[in-house]
Amino acid sequence: MDRVRSLIGSHRGRARNHRHPSYSSSGTPSTMNLLGTDGDGDDQSTIFAQETGHVGTFANEGDDSADAATLNTTLSEGSTIGDLQRQGFVNRAPRFTSERSMPFISILLQRGFFAFPSEASYQIFLHNKRKLDKIDPKTGLGLPLFHAISLNLVKSLFSSQNTPVMRIHKFVLIDSQCEKPPLNSELISQINENVSIYKFEFCTILKKMESHNFSSRIEHDFIFHRSNEPDVHVPMINYNQRKNADTTVHGLNLRWYGTTSLASPFGTNSVNLLVLDDTMASYMDQQTIEEFDSYCRSRPTRPLGYLPVWARYTDDKVSVIPKKRTLRVATFYMQETDSFDDGSSSTTSAPHASYSEISSNIIDKVSWDSQVLTCMCMLLHEYESRKEKRHTVWGGSTAYMLNGPAGLLM
Repeated sequence: MDRVRSLIGSHRGRARNHRHPSYSSSGTPSTMNLLGTDGDGDDQSTIFAQETGHVGTFANEGDDSADAATLNTTLSEGSTIGDLQRQGFVNRAPRFTSERSMPFISILLQRGFFAFPSEASYQIFLHNKRKLDKIDPKTGLGLPLFHAISLNLVKSLFSSQNTPVMRIHKFVLIDSQCEKPPLNSELISQINENVSIYKFEFCTILKKMESHNFSSRIEHDFIFHRSNEPDVHVPMINYNQRKNADTTVHGLNLRWYGTTSLASPFGTNSVNLLVLDDTMASYMDQQTIEEFDSYCRSRPTRPLGYLPVWARYTDDKVSVIPKKRTLRVATFYMQETDSFDDGSSSTTSAPHASYSEISSNIIDKVSWDSQVLTCMCMLLHEYESRKEKRHTVWGGSTAYMLNGPAGLLM
């Protein structure tokens, strides 16, 4: 009898192994996190498929172009990219070609805060002791990209009209030999006989609130001003009782995932910009919260942790002790692509000529969509950081230094 039982047990074990084959670590698609998050697969992190031979085997089965829309998704052992597309999980995230790190910096006794186009540019700014007339006009390193100044934030809480909440100014290098400064610009510094630094109002942000039953729909209208061209309006929408904010860039629905609701007294120190699937609900498409919830219930969707991350806002490098009268208040990590390069990033009256001293400076290399997303992130930082300052030990003591009387940048 013992012999019979052992034979039956071994037969059942072989049957189970046949139905559920084991996968070795080398046989599964390898993944990596391009933006440096923990990669644990939750809603605050996104894992991108690494372009290895294993992934290519999954992506190239059948039609080579059929599964391109969902290339930037996490692969599992039970489903391929084609399976995700056939199930309706189509994501049109662009193929990113580079990454950019943009420090958000406050200067003591200077109103507002600044965004630099790169880490290297900020380090040159410190090396030059905040003197803008010492920068190299050929590279533009050491020059801030944006200067954000908040307006009427308290008033906007009680107003339903189009209330201006922030103005963002942009710094540009102008070579007088081949171009004119932007309209209504301010001369900041003259580097040499031909090249000067100007600052002009690049973006005006208006806030509007609409009541819907027990919640309020909040729309921020980002108005971008361009020389000799009509203004560009880009909306961002959220609800006062809900987390997250949605927007649309180049026809793609995006979500700032991790932002706190207007009613929350606490801010956040980490926000991811996700590229939504085409079938996902969005505040940009559904006009009321009831319509949004109904749409979510009627269609199957993937967890947000499986969506591509375009950019990430964090305060992991925030400084407490000022360094050369500056404080790093946050960092904005952003991926960039050449897919949307339509020439719309130009804000001056004419393109740089080939003989210009500033034809390859770093300010002009920031793409249009990167500028739009940076302006959105600067507004979100202002909202979230104001909440955090109420609950930090050093926030109250340095509030005057960060937002004191306006001083000279240099």
